Amino acid sequence: MSTTPPAPPPGPPSAPPPTPPSAPPPGAAPGPAPARKSGGTNIWLVLFIVVGVLFVGALIFAIFSFTGKSSAEDDKDKAQKELASTKKELKGTQGELGTQQGAGKILGDLVRTGESSAKDLKACTDSARSVQNSAIDILNARQAGTDVNPLVDGLNAAIDENDRLCNTSAQSYQDFVDALDKVRNR
Repeated sequence: MSTTPPAPPPGPPSAPPPTPPSAPPPGAAPGPAPARKSGGTNIWLVLFIVVGVLFVGALIFAIFSFTGKSSAEDDKDKAQKELASTKKELKGTQGELGTQQGAGKILGDLVRTGESSAKDLKACTDSARSVQNSAIDILNARQAGTDVNPLVDGLNAAIDENDRLCNTSAQSYQDFVDALDKVRNR
């Protein structure tokens, strides 16, 4: 008796083992490239990126819209507060209006008297120059040995006119000082 193991049952014929691809022989034309699968995952990646960009854009737009509305509301509140403050100031100045008008009148008087005083002082100065010129004419005539009597009458007239204009100027100046004191004492 022999103890030999039984043989395996017959099965389907097996296919020969695949041979690894080998390099084409030299001088042979390369064959067609292997076919690629159409990438279904690539389209999903592109769609995901597009949706992500749109979402981020919408988020930024929403933030700017909210900020703009908030800023507009803040500006409106600020304008209303300024309006209320201005109304309060206006009511306060209406009570002082009489005082302001009085001060305006005093300042107006000061300007008018200052202008009048300046004009009168200029007239006095111009007249003094005329007196000076008349006196110089007399001195020049005396040095030349000419009769100065006709020139002396002109000098006396210029001196009288100068006295009159300078007295007026002195009064105008005093009026200006009085108006200035009113402003200081106000």
